[in-house]
Amino acid sequence: MNHTHVSGRALLTALVICLFVSGFAFATGAREEAGMRGELSIAVWGQIEADPNHPVYSVHELLQEWNGMHPDLRLTYEYNGGQTVTDRFTWIRTRMLSRTLPDVVMIYFPSDDFYDRDLLYDLAPELDKPNPYSTNAAWRDDFPQEAQVVADHMQPDGSLYVAGFTQSGNVGVTSFIYNQDIFDEVGVSVPRTWTEFLDIQAKIKAAGYIPFHQPTAGPLGWLVDWPLWVLKWQLLEDVAAEADINPPHDQISQYELVRAYKRGIFTPNDPRYQEAWRLLKEWSQYWQEGFLAPPQGDPFVEGRAAIQHMMTLWIPQIAANPNVTFDWGTFYQPQLTRESTRYATGATPRRVGNSGAGASGSVFFMIPQTTVQRGRLAPSLDLLHFLTAPPQLEYWCDNQTIPCFDPGTSVEDVYPDPVMQRQMAGFFTPSAFQNGVLNLSFGHASQDTGTQVRKLVQEYLGDAITLEAAMTELDSILRVAYDELIASNPDWVIDW
Repeated sequence: MNHTHVSGRALLTALVICLFVSGFAFATGAREEAGMRGELSIAVWGQIEADPNHPVYSVHELLQEWNGMHPDLRLTYEYNGGQTVTDRFTWIRTRMLSRTLPDVVMIYFPSDDFYDRDLLYDLAPELDKPNPYSTNAAWRDDFPQEAQVVADHMQPDGSLYVAGFTQSGNVGVTSFIYNQDIFDEVGVSVPRTWTEFLDIQAKIKAAGYIPFHQPTAGPLGWLVDWPLWVLKWQLLEDVAAEADINPPHDQISQYELVRAYKRGIFTPNDPRYQEAWRLLKEWSQYWQEGFLAPPQGDPFVEGRAAIQHMMTLWIPQIAANPNVTFDWGTFYQPQLTRESTRYATGATPRRVGNSGAGASGSVFFMIPQTTVQRGRLAPSLDLLHFLTAPPQLEYWCDNQTIPCFDPGTSVEDVYPDPVMQRQMAGFFTPSAFQNGVLNLSFGHASQDTGTQVRKLVQEYLGDAITLEAAMTELDSILRVAYDELIASNPDWVIDW
């Protein structure tokens, strides 16, 4: 019979290995118990998996990559309800209030209207902890440009309810797109001022084309908000400065907006605010016929309209559309001068959709409190950690229409091709750096208020109401809406 002699050292080694394996198994089991198995649901912004050429497709790819790393967990999509931005915001807000949201929520351009400690998980305490998918010391360090995206969405009390990708650079996300062939035929060039803007549209209209395709109703009806915002922000820079009392500065919060209204700093009675409405209506003579109804077809793609709104997200659709057989370019909404209005201040037109920093965000993710209550915080937080880690951010940036770059880089350096320079010019000039969205708009107080303001704008544009009557009605809407906001925010400092 053979006998095997086991030394004390060998026995000790075997014991250590056994303990290590047991410990690993225990850690794995603890991770599984923490929720890395079963199902995790995420509300996504439409069918993000549908179009491989769309910039948002990279989000789908990253979500699937993360899911592949956790074979015991099944990630499922639930599409945000509705086709319009307003519909999707309403869907998220309604489901949030009824506490029926999925485990994680994807959202574009979140606002104060969604930030509620009772309904969303506060991510701020997690920022100084390590991200398991990063080599940085703390999760905070994973966000570029000194965590600018975090600072932009940090609440006055230090809470943070969203985390997402960072777009490094100083480009805007919105612009106007124009048909270069029509411009050449009519003999006009890109306008530098609001007066030139109207002048070229008069010539385009005389040539038989639609100068500007401007939806005011239907799925893209909210686009009418953008030019009105840019107009009034140019006229009310001093009002914004007086209203902007709390950091982060250069962005008016709900509290600051309500305070400015209650103290008489910003009201519908301001003639400069009313002038923005008048300028918008004056411009509407160059929009498509029947602009108050939802648009039929796409007159720009069809070559019938010379100019329309554009976003970086829409560029791939234009570039890949076989019906777009004409050359095109972009420019931003031109500057107001004294030629157009005596209230012009010379202010640079502010960017819609940008924070005004060297980095901004558009795609964000939130974790509802109901996720915590269901015991699904661990996988949800793990997903956010993965998505915002440097390797994933780099992949996301590389797949955006305008890639991330160092702030201050010129369009010529980003795009050596002259054709691309023309097509991207409107997103680079004016720069978004220190020139972002002000939120000095009555509708920014809440989604419902914004909808009511837009309805008044539509009625005024359609001659269903006078400017004076519209301002009176708006003031009534604001009194009710802002009093409700005050009542729902007992921690606000009332100094009016």
